[in-house]
Amino acid sequence: MADLNWYWRRLRAMGPVEVALRLRKKWFEFQDSGRDHWPAADLSSSSAFPKLPDPAAAPELLRESLKCDAERLAAGRLRFFGHLDVQADTPPNWQCDYIAGVDVSTDQSAFKLNHRELTDGAAIKSVWEPSRWYGPVRMAQACWLLGSRRSGERCLDWLEDWVANNPPYTGWHWTSALESGMRLVAFTWIDAFLMAFEGREPGDLAKRLATLRADILPSHVWFTWRHRTFGSSANNHLLGELCGLALATARWPGLAKLGTDLPRLGRLLERETLRQFHSDGGNFEQALNYHFFAWEFCWEARQALVAVGAMPPVRRDRIDTRLGQAARFHREVQVPSDPWDYGDSDDAYVLPWFADESRATDEWWQWITGNAVRSPFLHLMRGKFDTHLKSDEPKTEQGGWRVFPDTGIAVNALGHWNARLDFSPLGSGSMAPHGHLDAHQLSLWLKGRAMVIDPGTGDYHGTPELRNWLASREAHNGPCSGKAPLARREGPFLWGAIHPKPLWSLDGDIFETELRLAGGSLARTIKPLAGEKQEWLVTDTFEPQLGKAGEFTVRWQFAPGCEVEQIRERVFRVTSESAMMEINLGEGWSLAELWLPSGDEAAGQLDGIVSPLFMKTRHAPYLKLTAKPGGNTEFTTKFTAG
Repeated sequence: MADLNWYWRRLRAMGPVEVALRLRKKWFEFQDSGRDHWPAADLSSSSAFPKLPDPAAAPELLRESLKCDAERLAAGRLRFFGHLDVQADTPPNWQCDYIAGVDVSTDQSAFKLNHRELTDGAAIKSVWEPSRWYGPVRMAQACWLLGSRRSGERCLDWLEDWVANNPPYTGWHWTSALESGMRLVAFTWIDAFLMAFEGREPGDLAKRLATLRADILPSHVWFTWRHRTFGSSANNHLLGELCGLALATARWPGLAKLGTDLPRLGRLLERETLRQFHSDGGNFEQALNYHFFAWEFCWEARQALVAVGAMPPVRRDRIDTRLGQAARFHREVQVPSDPWDYGDSDDAYVLPWFADESRATDEWWQWITGNAVRSPFLHLMRGKFDTHLKSDEPKTEQGGWRVFPDTGIAVNALGHWNARLDFSPLGSGSMAPHGHLDAHQLSLWLKGRAMVIDPGTGDYHGTPELRNWLASREAHNGPCSGKAPLARREGPFLWGAIHPKPLWSLDGDIFETELRLAGGSLARTIKPLAGEKQEWLVTDTFEPQLGKAGEFTVRWQFAPGCEVEQIRERVFRVTSESAMMEINLGEGWSLAELWLPSGDEAAGQLDGIVSPLFMKTRHAPYLKLTAKPGGNTEFTTKFTAG
């Protein structure tokens, strides 16, 4: 019954065109079930893409990083989502969730499987992660850059094993066209790296690659194009699928016969780039790491299409302008020294262009800002950011605010502080699939340390209770009232009764934002006090009726590692390494509850839980404030740098 309710609500989020496309998709699935052959296609490669730089230009830091990673992968030590170290088989068991320790092998048609519901605590993201072929790409990079033939051989060993154990359209790795698109991206670069090495040191890698091209490319291109995402589910999935098709077809032009031609891919890429990023540069999905993920897809596809002459200058310029704006947005909004995302963020990246994948966000930020030492691989592969893309600086408003009005984000740097305020819509489209109830969320960094944080993502499918909590209004620090619900969670990646976009204004240096609902009005104002003390004054209100105060709560969630103590009545001190701030509460708050982790929290305990990275959780202190009507209405919180 729960499944039927979800499908009914999901259907209601679709328009008539999408319903028709769903029916067409079912017809394609019927036709492709059991398919084991495809129209003949010429797999001759073009030399136009990719163009590789001179390996001699690689700095020693990068060479050492690749050497260590090649040795780690050879021993089966994988790294999921850039930070979870996992011991796997070599090659991996491609149908195993190594985090849960569950083998979910199946020989069923992919079109009959529901990847959202695996058994015994397994999660599809953990099953898919090795099959994005980051490991083989890294080994191919080591082969090309370090001259390591053994790394190239291991790379092909893994791919040959994958092909043998994942026949087309059977099992979990054929349930998503995004995953097949990402494998096309990976294989295109693997082929380029290994063929460049073979050009220097001829051997048998070229022969093995020729066989793999025939085994991988036709089935992947056919599936990615025929079963591409559309409608309310498109988001960054369609971008990834177009990216895979663009790279593969640019390198092997004959694949257009199995998918579509390059000019059409260029038109679709332009449309999706402009859909993914607002004109102020922010991502439609309201998820900061997906901003980076979508940007990478756009850039990889743009490079491929320009290289083969399939991107007219006018279209290229429109894409470049939007990507420049998007890169600038990320530079302004993220704090690389201690990054915290917002919305659903699964720490995905497209390709490992990093010396250290656990620092992917920082290295990408450093490339945008021009720091070649801190982003050596990106600078090797792409050169300077400003060589390709430029963007006007955002206007600084009174009080130091930089506002991105289309996205609904404002940032401010006050002395040693960095502040990020969210006044965004819940998410993109009719489903808002990756949105969190984070309107009015204020995040604060002091001396580069995260102090007041967004609680994070957790997981997608493995632990629904955790996912629902971290996405909830109660877990964020905007004013919260049970009498003013903002949206209704109706299942994975599906919201209903979605709140309107908050209103905002600047009154001098005071930033004001308000959510007007049928159940009243929730509002927050933030005033930077740029004197000697460097302070933020936050005022919160809830009015169930105009001019009438109502009961509400505010939950200030602190970062893991913060130590919090009450030092006087209504005064608290928060310390994180060398950063220290004081919190002074206004007289209106009727209750202030400080919760501190003991270290003995039970597994699954939601109180105080935060998620600094995807599928990683910790418990951290918080301060919950309660405001009740009738009396003093000074519902203020002042943050002062110590």
